[in-house]
Amino acid sequence: MRRIGYASVAGAALAALLGCAAPREEGEESGPVPGAGNAAAVGGDVAAVERADLAGVFERAGAAGTFVLYDTQDRTSVLVDPGRARERAVPGETFELVTALVALQTGAVSDAGAVVGAGGAAHRDAVERVGRDRLATWVDRFEYGDRDIGAPEDGSGDFWARGPLGVSAVEQTEFLAGLARRELPVDAAHQEALHAATLVEEGAGHTLHGRAACDGGGAPGWWVGWVAAGERTHSFALRLEPGERAAGDCEALGRELLAALDVLPRESGTR
Repeated sequence: MRRIGYASVAGAALAALLGCAAPREEGEESGPVPGAGNAAAVGGDVAAVERADLAGVFERAGAAGTFVLYDTQDRTSVLVDPGRARERAVPGETFELVTALVALQTGAVSDAGAVVGAGGAAHRDAVERVGRDRLATWVDRFEYGDRDIGAPEDGSGDFWARGPLGVSAVEQTEFLAGLARRELPVDAAHQEALHAATLVEEGAGHTLHGRAACDGGGAPGWWVGWVAAGERTHSFALRLEPGERAAGDCEALGRELLAALDVLPRESGTR
């Protein structure tokens, strides 16, 4: 795996400040931010490079969306459509990764596979087992998106699919970077369990982990994960605007972008 050559990227580097919001004390209130399409400002200290040339990947697919690739070692990001990359949207079933970590850490479940990819009913059951208050504390601790999962009395049942929870593609990659590097504030064994549950492929010199939530309907589509190759790890997040697209299409589009950025072999990124 070779490192992305930022200096040679077509289109000049765009210096930007992105990333995590400042930590808050446990229990501090966060103002509600609507889920899909919320253009919330995201601050931080991650240097970013815009790749406007890769917008053609979306155009050829007849899709509108954004893609973020985060180099966990250099703490630099590549963005396709920076405006959309900073917008928050509901995470959909990609939130299973958060739920599974918390459920494992709190003993609500003993198997990551009981949550990740197990379906909506299993996800809701895990959330109920953890408890909304306890889950809210962990979402805040992870600094995940706007940290707002609402309350049952608000009618925000599937808050990850209907709001109020919102997360940007940039924020997804930062959370995933912590998971990929086993740096989140949960037991390493639980993070390893998520590594196993999200494994998509093992190639010559690389492993690909991912979770798709792109089954169409009125919610945004996501394909998120990370690629590990030797000492280098890149987390990524693809988000598509709401529309009728299948999960396989999302993954194919994401693979094409990862291949164009030399993070996956070319044959892995061919649609």
